[in-house]
Amino acid sequence: MSFLKQLLTPFVEFEDDSKQGLAKPNPPVTTPAAAPATPSFLPPPLPAAPENAQHPLINGPAAPVTIPDHVPTYSAGGTITEPLPEHQQYFERLIDDANARNPLFQGTDFKEFVDSKIDIDDIQDEALKYQTAYNALKSTGLTKEKLVSTGQEYLNLIGRDLNAFQSAHAQQYQKEVRPKEELLQTKAQELQTLTQRLTTLKAEINQISQEITLTKDKMNTTKNSFLLAGENKQKEIQTELQKITQHF
Repeated sequence: MSFLKQLLTPFVEFEDDSKQGLAKPNPPVTTPAAAPATPSFLPPPLPAAPENAQHPLINGPAAPVTIPDHVPTYSAGGTITEPLPEHQQYFERLIDDANARNPLFQGTDFKEFVDSKIDIDDIQDEALKYQTAYNALKSTGLTKEKLVSTGQEYLNLIGRDLNAFQSAHAQQYQKEVRPKEELLQTKAQELQTLTQRLTTLKAEINQISQEITLTKDKMNTTKNSFLLAGENKQKEIQTELQKITQHF
């Protein structure tokens, strides 16, 4: 039985829990930039990332070296609809570690309050559930001011981590993807140049082929005409020789 249930048992009757765990809202999801639908192969330049930006999921010991097995789901518009489980777990651990190690979160705070609400899921009225959890934890030193301030600190913690991740991701992109995009752009330009050259060569080949055909026709006509004229002249002479022989 949880600490909160021990406090509340004299006043509230609970059913056995069939499920445990902190139900946290999904973390913000950033959609990948769509590929440009322009002839250029290079996307718009990314904002400059801080030099040597670091994040454990990108360049730390926890950075993944393989593609995760879980296949993300996307909407019809191409936007991811659910984060990968490992990323949800990352933020769970981030909050757990901060709660355990950061002096700002010593004692009962926002996290313990949210954890405690899970223990009283049998209470259907949301306002009563919140008031019951808060009243039970007041004896441990929790105040509304601490509840709100530590909740804001958890928001700030996640915000700083998101910023660090985006900076490290942008730096990784510039290092691992941008050179290949520039190489692709260079190859595309080379292909365009070669395509234009190929078109020019085809036109030149057609022109030369036509010139060859015309020249050959002229030469063949000249040759055939000359040979025919010579043969005709030979026939004339042969005819005359035959008549001379016949009449003399």
